[in-house]
Amino acid sequence: MLEEEEVRVRSKRKYTCKRNKGEHEYLKPVFVFEPSYNYIYNDDGHGQLHSSKLTNDPKYKYVRTEVKVFLECVCKHCGHKALAYLTDKLK
Repeated sequence: MLEEEEVRVRSKRKYTCKRNKGEHEYLKPVFVFEPSYNYIYNDDGHGQLHSSKLTNDPKYKYVRTEVKVFLECVCKHCGHKALAYLTDKLK
C-alpha cells in the first residue's frame, strides 16, 4: 500500500518573520558604503567620460552628476536584512 506524502504549503510572503507574526519591522536604514559621485562629461569626439573627480579640462563639457548610495535595514525581531541601492541624477 502506498502512503501519501504531506506537502507543506508555502507562505504567500517571501520572507516571513516568525517572532513578529509574519511581518518584519525594520529599524532605521544605515549607510553600507559612503555615497559615491560619478561626473559625466561629453568629449569633443562624441564620446563620454565617466569620472569620480571633477575635471577643468576645456575639451570636456560637463553633462551631469550621478549619486549612488547603498542602504541596509535590519528587522528588530529576527535580524533579517534588506538592502537598497539608490541612484539619482543631479544637474
